[in-house]
Amino acid sequence: MSNTFCVTITECKTNGDKATLGFVVANAALGSEKDTMVFLSADGVYAAVTGEMDTIDEGAPFAPLKELVEKFVANGGKILVCSPCLKKRGLTEDQL
Repeated sequence: MSNTFCVTITECKTNGDKATLGFVVANAALGSEKDTMVFLSADGVYAAVTGEMDTIDEGAPFAPLKELVEKFVANGGKILVCSPCLKKRGLTEDQL
């Protein structure tokens, strides 16, 4: 079995629940000692945008998206963001 795990997230602003659950799964994979990355594409790129992730809080039993993302990165998780998806939304890398 591979020690690598990838979560793809395609929604955030349009469906914060999907972004939240994606990072819950990604954090669980890290906790299981998997080399874990999250790939953000389409609307999912907003999960990496400063200020946008602060607005997503799906409520109990889940932590706010910002906390989940910060925990993921602090524990060694990697986040890849689709550059063309950023451009389509008028976003730049310095906003991440």
